[in-house]
Amino acid sequence: MTARQRRLASDFEQVRKDFANHKNIIVTPIGDDEIPEKYHITYFVNGIYLLPDGRIETLGRHEVDITLHAEYPRYKPICTISTPIWHPNFRDGQICIGDIWGAGESLTDIIINIGDMIQYKSWNSSSPLSADAAKWAIENKHLFPVGNINLYVADYASAKDSVTIDLLDEDQSSDAAAPEEATCAADPSFANANVTPPEAPAPAAYNPPPTENDFDITPEELAGIEFVPTAQRMQTIDKNGLVKSNKVNFKTVLVKGILWAIIGAILGFGITELTDGITGNKNIAAVLGYSHLSDYYSHSEKSDKAFNKAYSEYERYCAQNGLDKNGNDTFEKWYTGTDISDGAKDCLKQYLTFKDNAEDALYDAYQYDFGSDEDDLIAAQKRISRIGIALWSAGLALFIGLFLGLGEGIFYGSKENAVKYAAIGAGVSLVIGFISGYLAQLMYAAVIDTDSSLFIKSLLRGVGWAIMGIGIGLAVGLIKPEKKRILFCTLGGFAGAFIGGFLFNYVCEIIPEDMVARGVAILIMGLLIGVGVGLLEQFAKAAWLKVIRGEFEGKEYLVFAGTTSIGNNGKNTIVLFKDKLVGPHHCDIKLEGSKYVLTDCGTPMGTIVNGIRVTRHVLKQGDAIALGNSVLVFNTK
Repeated sequence: MTARQRRLASDFEQVRKDFANHKNIIVTPIGDDEIPEKYHITYFVNGIYLLPDGRIETLGRHEVDITLHAEYPRYKPICTISTPIWHPNFRDGQICIGDIWGAGESLTDIIINIGDMIQYKSWNSSSPLSADAAKWAIENKHLFPVGNINLYVADYASAKDSVTIDLLDEDQSSDAAAPEEATCAADPSFANANVTPPEAPAPAAYNPPPTENDFDITPEELAGIEFVPTAQRMQTIDKNGLVKSNKVNFKTVLVKGILWAIIGAILGFGITELTDGITGNKNIAAVLGYSHLSDYYSHSEKSDKAFNKAYSEYERYCAQNGLDKNGNDTFEKWYTGTDISDGAKDCLKQYLTFKDNAEDALYDAYQYDFGSDEDDLIAAQKRISRIGIALWSAGLALFIGLFLGLGEGIFYGSKENAVKYAAIGAGVSLVIGFISGYLAQLMYAAVIDTDSSLFIKSLLRGVGWAIMGIGIGLAVGLIKPEKKRILFCTLGGFAGAFIGGFLFNYVCEIIPEDMVARGVAILIMGLLIGVGVGLLEQFAKAAWLKVIRGEFEGKEYLVFAGTTSIGNNGKNTIVLFKDKLVGPHHCDIKLEGSKYVLTDCGTPMGTIVNGIRVTRHVLKQGDAIALGNSVLVFNTK
């Protein structure tokens, strides 16, 4: 192994240690050699670039290539940048490292020093590559640095070892070192890897002693070393160093499912309570043409309201005196005694009056609306009850489905899709919610009687609500229609609604106030539907992208069958709308057979996979995709 090869091996080992899990620098070796001669570096630090109209814009991601040419380390490596930058020591993709270069500098130092230059923590205006940038920098020193990240601090990175480099023959003295190189402004030829800078002497021959090694690392120690790009290592890593990804992202379940389902349940409950008079039995009977039956429901509602008001005072009386409110003569003693208020007496009188009016209206309905056919009267009452429950169920399902659909669109960053998904969620949920309510009441009335146990009542209510949950889950599944996803979302809605419905009667037993009890039960149902849909959707996913850097860090996007488009335009499947460097339609991921293929859509910034710019790439588990200032990791089962 030559001295140059030993230096390259040392650089590789040092960089591998220093930048493992670095938060702001991703180093990826290029090529399949065990001793890389080229590295691609992605910096996540603030820099600036010049817009055509003269405005200065901040850029948070920078792509740099470092080539260790044939004359390295005697002469400085070739450093180029592919992202826009406005800096005295950068021009046309070239980077001048003359001020920071020395043969004794390690590759780690070069990488960090370039990062400091990008942040304007260091710059040279006396021998610049870009005179215009130098003039601007001199006039705007007060703006610097534009970034203030200490790149020598890397989470979990190994401490940097010192490296001693000997570039001389044993017969040469230290005075025979290579002459100092010219400044970058006078040396444009440095950008060519195969060109030796003018007037530079030929490199001295070096024949290392066969039994000695002036580095701590040997070729044998390098055998089998696999460099894992930092973008991958930033994920969870097990003890063997292999990247692993959690199947269930609970943050996604919370953001996509639970929160929106709860919001929908709360609003749905509020709206259904407020519109109870509109969708009540009185109005339904009137719509169906049963005028006398409508009067019956109107008087019955007033009768119940008057009685409940008086009964509340009776319950307080029993509680204060330690009496059993269900006792045989307790109510009579209270009613005929001196503890009853005049208000309660008036309410009971109203109750009796409205009750008599209701009975008269019911008889009129029997006689005039149904031709004295008792069976028809009873059938009409049951039908009205079923329609009322169906409308209540439809309203509740509509809002839960609406907000779950809305949340789906917002999660993927698209206003256009949010409206579309909300419409799908609301429409499907509304229809199936109505059907479920109708069927539930039909089944409930047919099976339940006064002697049925609480468990049987709860079980049947759970089944009825579960049908509504099927509609809500189906609506969410249809937003991105894949068979497996539709199935799992439907099952999630079914399970969540069933448990919520089953608990309804038990909640009512604990909470005596009817409205509060209904609200709590519906809230539980919304929560459980959100958990069910979100959780089972996670198990249904076949491929997904997790954002490990950028504005949406921690979010997880499903990759669907067909084409998944990514960009900052709202028409894309995944919209990174906060990242200005992501193109309107940046790239597509398409399922071709059993493989997911990423295709760049000709964007100026390009699509970077594992540090390499690609136009088409077959994605593998753990691939790190850099788009603008964002890095997404591809995962698949």
